[in-house]
Amino acid sequence: MSVIRRRGLAMAASSAGLATPTLPNVARLSTAAASPETQIFSDEVSLHCSHGIAVVTFTATHGHLSWGTMRQEHRWNPNFTKAFSEALDAVEHRQDVQALVVTNEGKYWSNGMDLKYLDTHSEDAVKEHVTNVNSLLIRLLTFPIPTIAAIRGHWCAVGGMMGLAFDYRVMSTDRGFFFIPGVDLGLVYAPVQVHLMKAKLPVDMQREVIIFNRKRWQASELMTRNVVEAAVPASEVMPRAMTLAQELRAKGKGPARSVLGKLKTMVYRQVVDSLELGGDMLLDGRTEGVDRAAPPSVTAGTGFESEIRAGARSKL
Repeated sequence: MSVIRRRGLAMAASSAGLATPTLPNVARLSTAAASPETQIFSDEVSLHCSHGIAVVTFTATHGHLSWGTMRQEHRWNPNFTKAFSEALDAVEHRQDVQALVVTNEGKYWSNGMDLKYLDTHSEDAVKEHVTNVNSLLIRLLTFPIPTIAAIRGHWCAVGGMMGLAFDYRVMSTDRGFFFIPGVDLGLVYAPVQVHLMKAKLPVDMQREVIIFNRKRWQASELMTRNVVEAAVPASEVMPRAMTLAQELRAKGKGPARSVLGKLKTMVYRQVVDSLELGGDMLLDGRTEGVDRAAPPSVTAGTGFESEIRAGARSKL
């Protein structure tokens, strides 16, 4: 864990090369300007703590970054990664916070790695950024208090992996899909990313999600596969997530808090070790300038996928 922590600190310190977002005509907020219970990080992420629960929100809904990425997609670039990491630092240092909920504004929880950033920055900058994102995946996976992703929009690609890194997920039934489009973008995910997905997805989903990206997964289908704990309308995602967070608070204090991260590390040992062993994303098959794949043609629970499941049941 110390290696992961050092990487996180290095990421926070490595801000000199970050591009400044192109923002709409609103005043730029800062932590100092926020209320004592609310903090804003780089106009990308907010943190509000109340009654022992920290709520981190991906807030950007307008504007573009200087390299062209829409901020509303909450893609993982150094700006967004640093802002979220600083919010996690603030949460981890507060003993009066015993559970973490992470949610979003707008139609995206997270639309994945910022491929436009990768296309417009140096090889060294890209390598450092991907390493930092992978470290962040492990930090979430082994966070020392209970974590809940309150997903009110699309969570795709590396955004999907980030969602899987949480202990629990609550997803909206009327807004958003889950899918991992690496094959259609011509890239191979890093070993740590693949091990994470294998650790969190049922075996019968791994082929369809990781290798073939055959379908867009809806909340109700993911709940039947035990990938999400609750599938509710978007208006009910946060109330359900907050109820779950209250139920879990006891595991974020006292003796439980001192061992929870260690227990997660032991359970997900293969994922954690794969980060230490290294290995990068392979981008050779990508077409530069293409930052999204056409959505899969099959929606989960329909067509051939239903036939496969029916056939499997008939053989039991």
